[in-house]
Formats: sequence, C-alpha cells, structure tokens
Amino acid sequence: MASTEEKVAICTGFIGSAPPGELDVVLSDIRNLLIDEEHILNDTLGSTLRDYNTDQFIQVEPPGKGHKFLITKYGELPSQKEYLDPRGGLVVTYDHGKQAVTGSRPIAGELDAKLEPLRAAFERAAIDYAEQHYPHGTTSVYSKDGEIVVAISAARFNSACYWNGRWRAAWTFAPGAGEVSAHIRVTVHYFEDGNVQLNTEHSQKVAVQEGAPDVTAKNAFVAITKAEQAYQQALDTSYQTMGDTTFKALRRALPITRTKIDWNKIRNYKVGGDLQQK
Repeated sequence: MASTEEKVAICTGFIGSAPPGELDVVLSDIRNLLIDEEHILNDTLGSTLRDYNTDQFIQVEPPGKGHKFLITKYGELPSQKEYLDPRGGLVVTYDHGKQAVTGSRPIAGELDAKLEPLRAAFERAAIDYAEQHYPHGTTSVYSKDGEIVVAISAARFNSACYWNGRWRAAWTFAPGAGEVSAHIRVTVHYFEDGNVQLNTEHSQKVAVQEGAPDVTAKNAFVAITKAEQAYQQALDTSYQTMGDTTFKALRRALPITRTKIDWNKIRNYKVGGDLQQK
C-alpha cells in the first residue's frame, strides 16, 4: 500500500498534468479516489495549485480595471500570494486555493524604475500585438533582474465539444544584447472517444535592432511576430503530414501472417455460414 508521501506525490503529479480548463475535473476525480483521505490533498493543495497556476500563465481580472493580467513566476512577489499587474499599476493578492483575487494595492517600487520607459514601451507594443493575434489572449510585461519579460497566454476552453488548449510564451529582452529569446509552450487536449494530448515546447532567439524605447519595442515585436507565425506554420505543417507518417507508423502494415486480408473472401465465408444455418 502506498505511503502518505507517495500519495501526495501522485496527487501532485495528477494536478500538474491537468490539461488547461480541466483542473476542477481532475481535483474532483482525485477527491473521489482518496475517499476518507482527502486531507492528503488539502494539506498541500495551496502550494500545488500555486505551481500549476504560475506555470500555466492563467488569466485573472484585477478589481476595477477592466483588463486581465497573468499569474506568473515573473510577477510573483516573495509572499507567493501577491502578483504584479504592471498594466494596472497594482499588486494583486491571489488565493490559489479559492482560485480568486482577494485584494490589491498600488505598486510601490516592485518594478525596476530605470527600465520603466523601456518596459512601458514593450507593454504598449505587447497589448497591440495580443489584440491583433490572440483574441482570447492576455499579456503582462515585467522588468526583472535587468531584463524585460513579455508573457503571453491565450486559452480556448470547449469541454462540451471535448477539447481545450492554451498557448504560453515568454519573451525575454536584455538591453544591449540585440536579441529576444523565447520559450513557447503549447498544450492541447482532445478527448472525444479517446484521449489525445499535444504538449510541445520551443525555444528560439531572434535579432532585434535597438534604439529609443519605442523603436526597440517596435523592432522586437516585428521579430516576435515573424518567429511565432513561423512556429505556428510549422505546427500546421506537421499536422498535415502526421497522418501519412507518425500515425501510419503506429499501426501494423500487415497482419502477423505478413499477407493482406482478403475482405471479400471473408465476407463470402460469412454469407456461406449464414446460408448453412438456414
């Protein structure tokens, strides 16, 4: 029988692997499995959900602002309960257990003042970019450790039609480096009469010509646009060829006899058998 530590590890693994939009379903299933040992889940649930939410770049609406921001480790403060909303000028308190915003306060020195003109320029460009390319997406732009980090998250949930998915991208720019580096992750779950998941990651660096803050931000997003479009096109191409390559390799080309099945003969055998029974 599994020990308490092993059960905690199993539960944590299940939660960490929950597809986008299906966290509540996974939690419900775990509780049903634990029956009278639900305390095993509850004791560590807060920290486990924190790891999940920050990894997934979940979208949250701050109080009274009319926009959304992202819960990420780039914007997480040492309390692990407060998160930066640079666009709204807020530090937002988020309860991972309740999955809800519980408070907010103005930003007070949490952003790098020296990088603020550049960060603000990147933020303006990022908002325009997200509105053009990710109708269901959100972006948050941070200044951290001498770098600008642009986080983008876009999700579509449609469990009624058996699919959910999320795009996550983090673009990092260090002034003077002349480039932006990306870490892109795509997760899609399709589960009608089956269980198929796409989990893919992509890292890339692209050159950026630097200048004034607005010029640098504009040039950066020209490069980001080309890079993300190329990656999405590569995913589309792989889907189109997958039927003739990957999926075909998963099935046996011939039965174990190494000869093709004569379906007409089998049908005739069946018809003959039916006539004999009559």
